Amino acid sequence: MEMLINQDIQNDMPCRLANLEKSRFYVAASSANRAPLFNRFLWKDYSNRVMEAGTANAPHIVARRTGEMLTDSLLRSIDFLLERHDVLNCSIEAADGNLYLVRREKRPAAFREVVVAGETKEEREDEAYRIANSMVWEEYDLENGPLYRVFLIRLSATEYILGVALHHAIGDLLSIGIMFQELLSIYGSVALCAPLRLSPVRLRYMDYLSSMESWSSGTACGEYLRYWKDKLRSSPVTGLPSDGKRPLYYAGQESTGESKFLLDAEASSDLKKIAVRLKTTLFTVLLAIYKIALWRMTGQEEPVVVTLYAGRLNAGFQNAIGNFALEAAYKTCLSGNPDFMELAGRVTRAMNEAHLRQPVPLDWARRALAEEGVHFCAPGINFISAGDGRARNHLESRQLKFTPPGARHGCHGFPAACAIEFRDGDGVIEGSMVYRNDLYEESTIRAFINCFIQTAYGAIRFPEKGLVSAG
Repeated sequence: MEMLINQDIQNDMPCRLANLEKSRFYVAASSANRAPLFNRFLWKDYSNRVMEAGTANAPHIVARRTGEMLTDSLLRSIDFLLERHDVLNCSIEAADGNLYLVRREKRPAAFREVVVAGETKEEREDEAYRIANSMVWEEYDLENGPLYRVFLIRLSATEYILGVALHHAIGDLLSIGIMFQELLSIYGSVALCAPLRLSPVRLRYMDYLSSMESWSSGTACGEYLRYWKDKLRSSPVTGLPSDGKRPLYYAGQESTGESKFLLDAEASSDLKKIAVRLKTTLFTVLLAIYKIALWRMTGQEEPVVVTLYAGRLNAGFQNAIGNFALEAAYKTCLSGNPDFMELAGRVTRAMNEAHLRQPVPLDWARRALAEEGVHFCAPGINFISAGDGRARNHLESRQLKFTPPGARHGCHGFPAACAIEFRDGDGVIEGSMVYRNDLYEESTIRAFINCFIQTAYGAIRFPEKGLVSAG
């Protein structure tokens, strides 16, 4: 995520970098075949969820393609991929109240091929999409593995759908892209008997987990943990007004709803122009608007919003498969009636500060606070650009719902009562708000969405007016 480094932080950067270097998290090559999972996506507050719902999160790529696809060459390519990324041979073990990733012996490829039947092209396509949807979300055997799958659905001799999926225990969104692109690259070399040109994988996900286990008991980790506890203790709960049925931090088996909206092409273009003017990203602008809308709905002057970023803190992980994604909590002060331009700067500073205080998983701070009786809950935010290929997914263009069980869009490892996702595609920003409908009425969510939209238009028309006057 590209971000502007604020001048205040830039002036203090030498000191900050020196301190960061002293406490830096280093990853060392390890021979370990078993390591604890520090994966917040798997836990929530009920540790058996991952064992009950193996598809709670499943990053995937499903692509419609034309041409020839040789099954034998594809199988050989998957086999090579298993040698290159041994995390694909892993399974999950539960012991002592913890989850462990365990490396197993390499097995035959987790591959399925289906030839679709149907009298018409439309019938075959509908059946292919139904099968693809089923294969993506089919539950994983976490105890025995594998935690990945590859499938080929043939619509005709020259038309097919190729899909790859990973359980979130071993892969994030970057990982699924790495796996898909490398599979195609390897297949091209195998099919043409050409030399393979892939950079070596320098560090493994198991190296990361093992190093994280050692680092977690050190002084540096303790300092990071204290920082986040102090940061979040003063604003433990951010959320919309609930109907009072239960506390916002409740994290049992939730029921969720979803409400969608659009920002028209003109507004979407204007927001991108604001990002250019501020020399920042569209994500930062949307986050600032999100925070203002939260303030207007709740009166909270220091709202906290949780999001994800890549978390690949070591260059050796750039082509590794694993779940390196880290949560970041962005806490911003809205007091003093700042105008939108000033507030966007505050949001940028909060983001920079949060990233300098990683890599301790934010969930560790949440759990530590819970032990003190302080329950942390914050809304989530996610941003998807058309540039990553997801917003224009061919299957989604057919209105096919790839819907995992449970909460989505940034709810992940935190008890989030609501979360919002933005998709920047085809010149229009699409918004989708997922919320706990056991906490919120749909009318409350629609009121918030309307507040967000009006706040966005206010930022466009009156970027230099204070929040109060612009409201």
